[in-house]
Amino acid sequence: MAHLQVSAAQWDQIWPNAPEDVIAAFASKADVLVRAGVLATRTRLAFFCANIEHECGGFTIRNLTENINYTAKRMAQVWPNRFSSASAVVAKYGSAPGWQLKAFDDIYGNRMGNRPNTHDGSAFIGRGGPQWTGRDGYEALKRITGIEAVGSPELACRHDLQPEVCAAFWTWKNLNNFADRNDFTGAVKVWNGGTNGMADRRAQMAGNDGIIKRLNLTETAVDIVNTIDAPSIVPAEHPVGDVVWIQQSMNKLNAAHFIQLPEPLETKTGIYGAKTKEAVEIFQRTFDVKPYDGIAGKMTIPRIEEVLSRVAV
Repeated sequence: MAHLQVSAAQWDQIWPNAPEDVIAAFASKADVLVRAGVLATRTRLAFFCANIEHECGGFTIRNLTENINYTAKRMAQVWPNRFSSASAVVAKYGSAPGWQLKAFDDIYGNRMGNRPNTHDGSAFIGRGGPQWTGRDGYEALKRITGIEAVGSPELACRHDLQPEVCAAFWTWKNLNNFADRNDFTGAVKVWNGGTNGMADRRAQMAGNDGIIKRLNLTETAVDIVNTIDAPSIVPAEHPVGDVVWIQQSMNKLNAAHFIQLPEPLETKTGIYGAKTKEAVEIFQRTFDVKPYDGIAGKMTIPRIEEVLSRVAV
């Protein structure tokens, strides 16, 4: 499978003000982006880079965390349907230090998976390159990557984890589909719920266009025979009981957008090779079936069957 090859110098050209350790992480973790499909086409990479650059200022915003230190006047401007004036904001939340936290708990409570009457609204604010927001977003980040983002939301800001954090968001939102039909507006709407910052996002993409056009394609290694004894992976009592069933199942879940594979699996050879192992690991990470070892064993097979039951016939 061919994918775009991006060097550290080229990542630095795309995000020239990003911290060095963020650039180093992207340069050393190409496999993370390959698995998410980001590096499969220039359009996908262009959509990915432009939106991230807009969301976090090319990894320059402080602590890669949304700034919620609003003034009362600014809060009234952002949410005019809630507040008629700055005075109305002060009347509801006061002006003591930390009043913004109360405001965010209230405004974002019972939205995006946040629980009402809790501190979820102020805890699960925008973080990382994509600006993950909301409890359901942080739960998805944990499910896809294994990063304990719910208990420790600040992990979404770690520089060395930004490839995983960004690729997981891309996968969660099924953004390959939008890039493949060149629907930038649709991608932006899925990304942040509207078209905020559209002009800047398009400008960032145009600025990166020359760099991305010059990138080289490289071939990944072909699927190889794994040392696992393939027939023993699926329990004998299973109605199919072979590797082909696993591969066909992964393809069905990929087509139904339950998982995001780099490409559909070959199902003719019955070989449990590197690509099949990778696909199973993607499934395990998406549905939090541990360990994330790519082995379709007694923990993974029942979960595959359960998820398959949700696929529309």
